[in-house]
Amino acid sequence: MKAILAALMLPTIFLLIGCASAGNEKLRNENTGTLSQKITKGTTTKAQVTTALGPADEVSFTDGGNEIWKYHHIVATAKGVNFIPIVNIFAAGVDEKKKELVVLFDEQGVVKNYTFSETEGERRTGVFAK
Repeated sequence: MKAILAALMLPTIFLLIGCASAGNEKLRNENTGTLSQKITKGTTTKAQVTTALGPADEVSFTDGGNEIWKYHHIVATAKGVNFIPIVNIFAAGVDEKKKELVVLFDEQGVVKNYTFSETEGERRTGVFAK
């Protein structure tokens, strides 16, 4: 009985260990459609963006004095080969799903423009990583 339980739990443990996320958790479930309901050019204020998404991960300014807020979220899932002894030395890596939201505010603190991107890729960390 213990052997069966261990056999059933092992894949679950690997699945849980093999996934990590970082960045703004509120951005995790957002997409172009949901963001367009929360952010409207010329209408939405800094306070409303902060209420919807929390504080920005990065804040910068343009030469003209406009403020730029950036939000990031990434989910990294370990590749199955990472759990194969010796093979993982040569071919380890993670699959990544990244989201980035960039919001440009005008001098009055109202959204002037914003962009949202979602990308998927991989990062290899083994000896044969390129």
